[in-house]
Amino acid sequence: MLSYQHGFHAGGFADVHKHTALCLLLDHLLRKPAPFCVIDSHAGRGRYDLTAPQAEKTGEWRHGIGRLTDTAPSSDGLRRYLEIVRGFNVATGMQVYPGSPMIAARMMRPTDRLILVEGHPAEHAALIREVRGDPRIHVHRRDSFEALPALVPPEERRGLVLIDPSYEIKSEYERMPGVIEAVLRRWANGIIAIWYPILPELRHEPLLAGIEALSQPTLIAELTGPDPERGLSGTGLVVINPPWQFDEHLAAAGTEMATLLFGDAGRHAQWISEAAA
Repeated sequence: MLSYQHGFHAGGFADVHKHTALCLLLDHLLRKPAPFCVIDSHAGRGRYDLTAPQAEKTGEWRHGIGRLTDTAPSSDGLRRYLEIVRGFNVATGMQVYPGSPMIAARMMRPTDRLILVEGHPAEHAALIREVRGDPRIHVHRRDSFEALPALVPPEERRGLVLIDPSYEIKSEYERMPGVIEAVLRRWANGIIAIWYPILPELRHEPLLAGIEALSQPTLIAELTGPDPERGLSGTGLVVINPPWQFDEHLAAAGTEMATLLFGDAGRHAQWISEAAA
């Protein structure tokens, strides 16, 4: 069993980037009255205590959500993201950080559905406790990459797959494009969002090359700054089948985010995959 637990990293700048994009994608899905389904392949425990020993040990959240707590963003995406996070901290200050399952659950309607996959036994148990009693949410304990092709297409036929591995196993970078291809064969018009770390070794390059070879409409976005966490040079997102105008909204949020997090040294870059153009 892998040792990764997201509690050490919850609320860091990578989460800010990833979850702002998630909020934008969910807002797009909410524009239509038809129900949708969100599939979160590496769900974690749902919410994180920023005063717990794990979060205190690294302090990564202080360089992420902690730098945004008292700001008033102008971009729709960042403003929406902070609205959601602050909603979990109404009476406590910034003590709780919602993971992607709780962000999605907070934004979704009674008719929408959330499928969560988590393989780590302790994280899975915590997740079950967190979402118990919500009829919209279904939790699986299984291998995430094996589960994804089996879970699509959802009966709603519209929605989002969020893939957010720890990449503890280096082969996950090479394995990912094959998993994505299998998902797309069954659900060609599904929105697929993949997070990846940007490390000095540039391990994400085979991942991007493999996804670009799929020749799908693909947006790639990267956030970098001057004070990386534990060797993390930046954070990246791949969005396959991005919704109309998502690129514009993410660009506005990303530019503002880079400045708020890193000052003049922050950078947010995004581009359309050449193979998909």
